[in-house]
Amino acid sequence: MNPLSRNKRRAYLLFFFIVFIICVPLFILYAKGYRFNFEEAFKISETGGLYINADQSGISIYVNGEVVRKTSIVQKGIFVQSLKPGEYKVSASKDGFQTWNKIIRVFPEIVTEARSFSLKNEPILTEIPRNLNSNGLATSTVIKKNPEYDLINDLFMATTTQKSIKPISATTSVDTKTIRNILVKNEDGKLHVFWTGENDAIPNYFCESDVCKSEIVINGGSKVKSFDFFPGRDDLIIIRLENGIYVSEIDDRSPQNIQKIVLGLGYDFRVKDGSEIYLKEGAKIYSVSF
Repeated sequence: MNPLSRNKRRAYLLFFFIVFIICVPLFILYAKGYRFNFEEAFKISETGGLYINADQSGISIYVNGEVVRKTSIVQKGIFVQSLKPGEYKVSASKDGFQTWNKIIRVFPEIVTEARSFSLKNEPILTEIPRNLNSNGLATSTVIKKNPEYDLINDLFMATTTQKSIKPISATTSVDTKTIRNILVKNEDGKLHVFWTGENDAIPNYFCESDVCKSEIVINGGSKVKSFDFFPGRDDLIIIRLENGIYVSEIDDRSPQNIQKIVLGLGYDFRVKDGSEIYLKEGAKIYSVSF
């Protein structure tokens, strides 16, 4: 096989050099979120993306009414790219669960993140009996106190001054709570949320594009009587209102999603060890599971 002539080698070198000069800027533009708009004479358009983190599998994610994907056990985050800047209506739904809706603004060259949550339409309430029989079963005929009931009841009876008397690990209805640099204060029935950590670690829901706020207000529609963080989440708050117990997200980039745990007058709640939710109505105490 004869070697290429000097002219051919120069021609190939020039050709690949021109391809390199053309393609590298295109790759850079693509990585930054720019896309060719073939409908407008090859106009280059700025685009952004959405990343929606769901809290469980089997959640259908919709963008502007069209289903994008359903989450699975392996993949609970959904990434949508090549979106033109603007507002998008995002929904997360699943049969038997309350629907999460959010209007999220997409910015050029930025992936905007949001975290959904979905509570069951009717969470499971399991009553904790006050009394047990000799076999450890609930009964109304043999009066033997259930130690679990007494322990949980103490959570509801305890005040901030009583926490040092009984070594019970639970949060109570105080006006200020902090978790992972997120400070929440109850001021006249409205919750004020502040970020107290470093600016470069601020949660995404405090910011839009590169503009971040210092405070978010949660307004449950009526006076918040007490609150606590939802187990396992620092972006969700359990709130007690006059007519029931609810969960509200902190994210206020559009109206906050508020989903019910239980409706009715006279309910109170406690979170034990940051992991278990208990409700109390009169003398009845229930554990809550979702």
